[in-house]
Amino acid sequence: MAEAGSQAVRTEQGSDTGVTSRALATKIFETLPQLGRMMRREQLNGTGDYQRIHMLKHLAHGPLPQAKLAEHLQMNPSALSKLIYSLEKKGYVTQTIDPEDRRRMVIALTEDGQSFQRMMLAQRVEQVNHLMKTLTPEERVTLSGALDIVTKLIENDHREER
Repeated sequence: MAEAGSQAVRTEQGSDTGVTSRALATKIFETLPQLGRMMRREQLNGTGDYQRIHMLKHLAHGPLPQAKLAEHLQMNPSALSKLIYSLEKKGYVTQTIDPEDRRRMVIALTEDGQSFQRMMLAQRVEQVNHLMKTLTPEERVTLSGALDIVTKLIENDHREER
């Protein structure tokens, strides 16, 4: 499937305008799910499931109300409650009643949860670092620039949502 997007980019590169936005959008649409699957596969490497790791990543920035966490993780409340319970049993998170709204629960990382999250991040960085070593220095510079652009697109999209 990614080959079709690559072909579209190559075909359109011959024109004076370079790569069209549609061809680039197609390539991104085809490539990012593959990258996501690769990252999830790496994160599952003996450490637990993707949702747990993803949740810890969100909580690393500070405590979140359970509803906000469900929104970030795109999980239904029942599934999230089970996930929170399993992480609470491991000592990685705590649940407390929100003092400003006693109907809400706030989820926070414990010290063990912070340590586990940092360890997971270091492992992921090392796994991706191993892949990056196969690139030439020029390819790394190109990829870094491309990721800066993707980050800018995501930030612009987030601003438009507000």
